[in-house]
Amino acid sequence: MSATAAACGPLSAGAGPDPSPTAAAAHDPFADRDPATVLRAAYERTERADSKAAVVSRRIGERAITARLNFGDDGGCWGQVTVEGAGTGEILVDDAKVSLRGDAGFVQDPFGNRSARSSDTEDGWIDLRPADPAAAHLVALCADGSPARTFPAERTGLRRGPDTRLSGRPAAVLVSRGPGGVEITDHVSLDPAPYLLKHEESGPDGRHVEYQALTGPTG
Repeated sequence: MSATAAACGPLSAGAGPDPSPTAAAAHDPFADRDPATVLRAAYERTERADSKAAVVSRRIGERAITARLNFGDDGGCWGQVTVEGAGTGEILVDDAKVSLRGDAGFVQDPFGNRSARSSDTEDGWIDLRPADPAAAHLVALCADGSPARTFPAERTGLRRGPDTRLSGRPAAVLVSRGPGGVEITDHVSLDPAPYLLKHEESGPDGRHVEYQALTGPTG
């Protein structure tokens, strides 16, 4: 799994929504389409990208985490992770193992009151099994970046809110309720073939995923 990916897709980093009243596209490609169909298509199209990048932030247990991750077409992820109050490091996650390295606080954090594992490589990487409880929060971060895995099986009350802009691009705002009554807000590009720009969930976990780049086929 390569730790670099050339960002050539339609997404780019942004500072957040633009509340301008001119945010909507001149032609609304969703005007005669069911919002649920549009939303699922956006998730699936984003998931089909060979690689993608995202800023993922959420609370997992006592940890407030922000990560800038890249996602490969094999389901793995890699990038920089900051755990509030602990430290900053790097992770590499795939089906076979979870590797991490970073400053002393970041390396110690997964092990709690236990002694941290010694590094397994000369350049400081520590390797864990994906099923190891010490790696659970890092595996969860990787899963958070996948639209296919974050699309709840059941949504209720799906409605379209006022359109906006993200990174200068017109976006439809789709609001719904997920399992347990969690409010979910998805920002979807206002394109005939939509893709996901941002996913947010309310509740104690406060999950927030903003996509920054797609690479490879998305059609």
